Amino acid sequence: MIKFLDLHKINERFRSEIDSKLKEVLDSGWYLLGEQNKVFESNFAKYCGTKHCIGCANGLEALTLIIRAYGFGTGDEIIVPANTYIASILSITENGCTPVLVEPDIIFK
Repeated sequence: MIKFLDLHKINERFRSEIDSKLKEVLDSGWYLLGEQNKVFESNFAKYCGTKHCIGCANGLEALTLIIRAYGFGTGDEIIVPANTYIASILSITENGCTPVLVEPDIIFK
């Protein structure tokens, strides 16, 4: 069998660094909003070339914050493809907006 993506092999070279950082987090007792989170956000912002970075638990949380940051709110409509993932819809409704589902229509000329 040929593996599609051998994550074990890919991550093995980083094993000691991952284990060390995981131990730091576990030993600190701060799993959310701790010093390691601040360090990650700062380093990731620098890596991306931005002033700020907010670590999120998942994609739904990230989408929710993005919509809020752009100032969308109650009564606003946001157009999304009908075949979108549910997190797109939930992030829209969480902000009081209305999702407008549209069917993709690819036109070849």
